[in-house]
Amino acid sequence: MKLVRLAGLFMMMLCVSSNAWCSGLTVSDVQGFIASMQELKPYFDQYAEESGDDGDSASTAQVVTDWAQGLKEQRDVEAILGKHGFDFNTWSTVSQQVTQAYMAVRLGKDGQDVMGQMRQSIAEIEGNKDIPAEYKTQMITQMQTSMAEMEKVLTASPQDQDTVKPFVSELDAIFEMQE
Repeated sequence: MKLVRLAGLFMMMLCVSSNAWCSGLTVSDVQGFIASMQELKPYFDQYAEESGDDGDSASTAQVVTDWAQGLKEQRDVEAILGKHGFDFNTWSTVSQQVTQAYMAVRLGKDGQDVMGQMRQSIAEIEGNKDIPAEYKTQMITQMQTSMAEMEKVLTASPQDQDTVKPFVSELDAIFEMQE
């Protein structure tokens, strides 16, 4: 559930940032992101705990939104970001780019191939004679909607993916990703 929280956090950063996608990632961007997240993660975890986040997606989405909006007002957060070469806007942009490149590496066709797994699930649903046609259509529509959203998440430039690859194990720790 923490992966959902963190992924939601970084997608929220895209909404907050007005400079997203301005340039490709550099090694120093990724290193700065990792270092800043190691310091910022306890703030988010504490906020989620204090807010009574029960882990469901609606609750987590609201917690992430509230936390992200409050970040700009926290001087200690600004100090952490500054220590790693960011202001809030550049950190938001880099965070979104790193997250998307990481997700593309880990969940894309060269990683866990989530899209392939989803296509396989659709084929299994279509071939299952025990599922009523109406329910089958509903399930397939939901899967296709999820696939469309996942395709957006997995769209990261090959250059950004290459920049992130050497740091996957460190990013795994931040995102608490497990095989």
